[in-house]
Amino acid sequence: MKVLTFLTSISLKGGGPSRSVPMLVKGLAEVGVDITLMTFRSDDMNTHALEGTSAKLKILETRTSANEMEEYILSEKFDLIQLQSIWERSYHQVIKIARKHDIPYIITPRGMLEPWSLSQKKWKKKLAMMLYQMKDLQKAACIFTTAEMETRHVRDLGIKTPCSVIPNGIETEGYPCRKTVEGVKKQILFLSRIHVKKGIELLIEAFANLYRDFVDWSVVIVGNGEPNYIESLKLKVERLGMQDSINILPPVFGTAKVRLYQESSLFCLPSYSENFGMVIAEAMSCGVPVITTTNCPWGILNDTNTGWCIDLSVENLEKALREAITMDSAELYYKGQQSSKLVLENFNYRNVAEKTKTLYEWILNKTENPLFVR
Repeated sequence: MKVLTFLTSISLKGGGPSRSVPMLVKGLAEVGVDITLMTFRSDDMNTHALEGTSAKLKILETRTSANEMEEYILSEKFDLIQLQSIWERSYHQVIKIARKHDIPYIITPRGMLEPWSLSQKKWKKKLAMMLYQMKDLQKAACIFTTAEMETRHVRDLGIKTPCSVIPNGIETEGYPCRKTVEGVKKQILFLSRIHVKKGIELLIEAFANLYRDFVDWSVVIVGNGEPNYIESLKLKVERLGMQDSINILPPVFGTAKVRLYQESSLFCLPSYSENFGMVIAEAMSCGVPVITTTNCPWGILNDTNTGWCIDLSVENLEKALREAITMDSAELYYKGQQSSKLVLENFNYRNVAEKTKTLYEWILNKTENPLFVR
């Protein structure tokens, strides 16, 4: 089979899809899919995952027209197209091309149909849904969701298209589990895009409520985002008198990122909405226990007693942080070790790629309905 997957940007400055999509493409190439990743040119493009694989990369220029995309897609004779987000005009253009030439397509919402996301620029999205987005979703061969929770939210919108439930995958070898408590700091790490959706203000407030009882602990907030928003967070930290206990730092990558995970006692992502949460899987793979919210599809943390998945509030976050901080170091270390094992067994990118290949075969060859298709 010959498959095209399209994501408008794979810049490292972007969110999780700029890491999860290239990793999926890498895995698909390794399991024998003739796969091409099409994207627009951007700074700091995350192409290293494709190196050494048979995956192809098609880079579009900013001024690439719909006609030029159509010519390329037809010339390559793709059997299937996977769109890695929605709303943006270029995704709709590719879908129009696919329907025009009877090429089946898959839509991966990447959290864009979650209630919190739909509440942002609400009227603009309602208009887009009426004009084209609902039709694009209803006529897709499949909606590719990363968790049962995301599938439920798709169904809540009245979309009856088949939904697959396949998580994001990570290269667990690239996020090795720590083997000792030596070098681990009394440090709570937030590492993600610095955005209002991530609940960072609540983390700051929760830690401010308890830090006087734990003056040897600190919070490190790492990522990129809008400068004005980052500045507002720094001002909040100053108003609370927490400059010595909460640091807001630029993003890190590669070995520096892994080192930051491994030297942190806890990882916290108090998000208002996540369709998956790549950083959660990365932290767990490194052996770091996680605190996150029920707005993220990580109820498995509670089910397996490997972390905390809480209803989002300052009070609940403070309670979870206090419980984790006061936990015996051996018990906290054990939680991290079990977290790493859980990720290895369930979220390795090769396993995810095999499932995705099965999904493609089901669509193209009308094979037996996979268990992960709803």
